[in-house]
Amino acid sequence: MSGSRSLRARISTIVVGIPLIVSGRVAVAQQRPATVDSSKQTTRSVIGDSTKVARQGLVLVTSESEDRMRTRELGRGVETDPSLLLRSASSLTPSNAGLTGEWVATPIRPEFLAVINTQLPFSQNYGAMWAGRGLSTRTLIGVRLERPRVRIIIAPEVILSTNSDWLLRHDFFAPDLPPGRSQYDLPFYVGRYTIDQPMRFGNRPIGRLDPGETTAMFSGDRFAFGFSNENEWWGPGVRNAMVLSNNAPGFPHLFARTARPLHTRLGAVELRWLAGGLAESAYFDTVSTNNVRSLASFGATLQTGWDPNLSFGFARSVYATADGWGPVFWRWFDVFSRTSGTAQSSVKKDQLFTLFGRWLFPADGVEVYVEWGRLELNPSLRDLLIAPNHSQGYTVGTQWSGGDWRSGSFRLQGEITQLEQSATFRDQPVPSWYTSARVIQGYTNRGEMLGASIGPGAQSQFVGADYLRPSWRLGTFAGRIRWNEDAHDNFGFPAYAAYCNQDVSIYGGLRGARTASAGTFTMDLTFQNRMNAFFQNAGGCPLDRRLDIHNTTIGFSFAPAR
Repeated sequence: MSGSRSLRARISTIVVGIPLIVSGRVAVAQQRPATVDSSKQTTRSVIGDSTKVARQGLVLVTSESEDRMRTRELGRGVETDPSLLLRSASSLTPSNAGLTGEWVATPIRPEFLAVINTQLPFSQNYGAMWAGRGLSTRTLIGVRLERPRVRIIIAPEVILSTNSDWLLRHDFFAPDLPPGRSQYDLPFYVGRYTIDQPMRFGNRPIGRLDPGETTAMFSGDRFAFGFSNENEWWGPGVRNAMVLSNNAPGFPHLFARTARPLHTRLGAVELRWLAGGLAESAYFDTVSTNNVRSLASFGATLQTGWDPNLSFGFARSVYATADGWGPVFWRWFDVFSRTSGTAQSSVKKDQLFTLFGRWLFPADGVEVYVEWGRLELNPSLRDLLIAPNHSQGYTVGTQWSGGDWRSGSFRLQGEITQLEQSATFRDQPVPSWYTSARVIQGYTNRGEMLGASIGPGAQSQFVGADYLRPSWRLGTFAGRIRWNEDAHDNFGFPAYAAYCNQDVSIYGGLRGARTASAGTFTMDLTFQNRMNAFFQNAGGCPLDRRLDIHNTTIGFSFAPAR
């Protein structure tokens, strides 16, 4: 891990030094009016009273501002700006650059996130922060330096966590880990398919400075190029994104993307292409020669010309072994390569592929969306026709907003994600999502899933209901997650114990947000019962010697208005 730390230190030094060597005068954004592209100003207005706040901060991929954008689209439809299917902080946040050649410096308003878990870790879509037991916090700070063609966002994050002790394993099952594995590694992925998924990140408090949402980019008329560490969210899911999400820390990468939607006869096209490096966590194994992997990802969407509220897209990621950071930024074309048949190659590869779509019906306040993917891409049409569900995963979701009770409205949400192995295991081996037989760390960065937060071999169901007003919202939610079911099916538990020892979380709670003159507050309160936690039920259904853990999660965020 020392190599990855030194690389991040070098990157931070370069990024911080850029503003000092750039020629031209620097103007402070608050001292003169900012000019924003009119095509973006229309869509950003859906934030309502928080538009000015968003311009002085960053609109993160799962922030309150992004949620308001998407909710307002339920009634107004998708406008001419990006469709939210491929998004990141640098694309969601409007630029403050004027039309002159001067630099504009805008301090980024601090954004604070705190999560408390009372009994065990529960962490979903928190970016660089892993929420262990106890108090975990993430504080984003920084500055934006912008010109009409150049944009530099320096937005590091301070990560602090008590990382308190909890019941890692029970005496029911204590599997032997392979030689060289960390004692914190999840012990059930030890066979053909493995993954870097620690149950706990060490036994000490966590404190570090993360590059966060830092980005440096150059924009032309149609395309933008640059270097970034920011999180990307690809796909239509609200709770889970199958290829790229903000569940794991951002990773350093070079990127090329459309600067704005490209208008064609079929509709507006958006493209994103990136190549970067993934780091192994310090709690997977003791081997120092495999700490880095490469990742090449490509995504494209079409906002159809015949119905701007209908969008389609696809995404593919290919990750591969690497002998250091040197080659990872040059593996752009891995995303177009085959990953099967690489047993004799020194570079091992694996991949994910998804198709997705989103359709809004503004007259009814409804949207429906779906994402479908496969781990194995077999060029045989025969195999596709015989077993189209082989190695598949999917997300299906919907939202509705309507009613007008004293200038407010109601919103209902529902989402189902299924990543468990398909029934085709009866005919041929079936891989497990995010694990790999070729790249032992799987589809992770620093020990967390790059895709859906529920993780490998899991399924989830979620429903939510909110009452929305222009400056606040209040709602409730409930859900279920069946964790690591592929590991449960393949680990080899004794017959008496395997029966009815699935690891399942049932949860529910309250959520709300308030935008006031001081800033924007959000609060989530979740009550969770994790049944047979980590498969700890030694008697199965008849004896019911189970280990259930009741956990309360309190999440709080605050972003000041100035």
